[in-house]
Formats: sequence, structure tokens, C-alpha cells
Amino acid sequence: MESTKEESVDAGPWRPLPQDFVVVALSLLFAGFSFAFPDSAPSPFEGFARGNVLGSLFLAVAALALLAPFIRPDAPAVFRFLRTFYPQLLLPLFFEESIILSAEIMRGLAFDALIAGADKALFGFQPSRRFHQSLAGIPAINEMMFGGYFLYYVLFAITPWLPWLRGLRDVAEREIFVYVSMMAIIFTWYLFFRVEGPKYWFDDLRSAGYSEFSGGLFVNFFQNVFRSTRLDGAAFPSTHVAFSLLMTIYAMRLSKRLLWLYVPAFLLIASATVYIYAHYFTDILGGIAVTLLLEPLLWRLYPRLAGSLGAATRGSKP
Repeated sequence: MESTKEESVDAGPWRPLPQDFVVVALSLLFAGFSFAFPDSAPSPFEGFARGNVLGSLFLAVAALALLAPFIRPDAPAVFRFLRTFYPQLLLPLFFEESIILSAEIMRGLAFDALIAGADKALFGFQPSRRFHQSLAGIPAINEMMFGGYFLYYVLFAITPWLPWLRGLRDVAEREIFVYVSMMAIIFTWYLFFRVEGPKYWFDDLRSAGYSEFSGGLFVNFFQNVFRSTRLDGAAFPSTHVAFSLLMTIYAMRLSKRLLWLYVPAFLLIASATVYIYAHYFTDILGGIAVTLLLEPLLWRLYPRLAGSLGAATRGSKP
């Protein structure tokens, strides 16, 4: 293993982490927009506007993030694990709501013409159309690509756990800070830069859905998911690409031998996003760029923030 354990910040029973405050800030932002657009989508809660319910939920998330520091360092392992990794559970909530809120904030305006135009300028055609056309009749290729799209969720879930399981708690906490900060930046960007993605922007792809793909478990799974899930509006940059690259960087820091697994996985995930026309090729470039830009900045920022919080906490003790 090539990582070294970092000195932990012993802040006593109350141990705040920078990511807790990032979660609070993002939750309050989304709560404000949810309350501002109470009828952003049909409400499954009879008698209550959906936006008001979601706004209240985001306030509850903010409150839980403020309570997380009260989990003591000597608490049972399951509580310490949840205290460290609870931000991972929030991605589906913020991702879906960023899509719904962006449609309201942007009043239906989307920037797909700009992004699709960039693809056309780069290639002279639309990769999201061409890539799958000659291969969609091969079930094994379809299964590999849809399986690659699913692999993202596996890597996203388990990669930050690896240093924690090896006793490198501070490394895991630092990784979660970078992740949640990137999540906050990207999802806030989605609110004001809405890109629907090829499968919603192009009429032929929207009408076809994924009916032309034959395959097995993964193809059938995503055909059902995409049939019932709203994903238009959060295409640029690709979170699949941005966060799978982030997980590859994490794996490299832990052990360069993991790159033999993570680099092929990253390439497969990035290819799959275009193959199943969830993203433009430009979305991939955007995902790579945002990770290469933000990750080193946030990685270096964390010790300063954690140290300042630790010093402030120690200074507040009687």
C-alpha cells in the first residue's frame, strides 16, 4: 500500500468536518429553490405541494449534517462508518432534484444545441448517434456497455471505503470532502446550465428509447429504469465521468496496482455514456476537465479547513 496515515484532528466528543458544512450549504440552497417552486413536479403527497415537502426534507438533511459531528470517535463502528460516508447517500436526492429545479429555474431552456454543436464540430457527426448504430444488434456488446454504466455506481460506492477499511480514517474523510464539494459545485451548476442529453434532445432517440437494444440483465434493468426515471437536464458535465475519474484518482493514491482495474473501468464507463446516448462526447470532456481542475484544489484545501475546525473546536472547550 502506498498511502500513509495522516494525523487525525482530535476535536473531542464534538468533531465537525468540512464536508458537514458543505452538505448544510447545499441543503439550504436546494431547500430555498424547492420552496420557491412548490409545484415543480406532480406531488405524490396528497394535499402537499411537492416542493414544500422536498424543501422540508432538505432542511432535515441540513439538521442531520449538523448533528453528525456529535457521533463520538469511540462510537460503534457502524455509527462511525455512517458518520463518515453519509454524504454518499445524498447523491440520488440532490441529482434528481437538480434536474427538476433546473427546468423551473431555466424555464425549459436547454443548452443542448451548444453542446451538440461542439460534438459536430469535433467529429463532423454526432457520436451519440453513430456509436451504437452498428453495434446495437450485438447483445454481448450491449450488455457490456450497460454493465459499464452500472459499474459506475459500484466504484462510486466502495472506493472511498477502501482506506477506511484499512484504518486510514483521515484519508477516507478527505476523499469524502472532495467528493461532496464536487457534488455541490456540479449540482449547483446544473441548476443554471441545463443540458438534457442526446436521448432527450434528439427526437429520434427520444422516441426510440432503448427498444433497439437486445441483451441480458443490465440491458433489461436500464430499459426499465430509463422508462420510468426523469434524467433530462443534468448532462454537462457527465457525473458518471467526473466521479469515476475521481474514484480512479483515489485508487491510484491508495495503490498504483489498482490502476489495472480502475483505468479500464473508467474507459468503459466513459464509452458507455455515449454508447447508450445518455451523454454527448463533450459531456465526457467536461467531466474530465472538472475533476482534473477541482480535485487537486479541494484535496489541498481540506487539511486547512479541517485544521481550522479542529482549532476552533479545541478553543471552544471550557
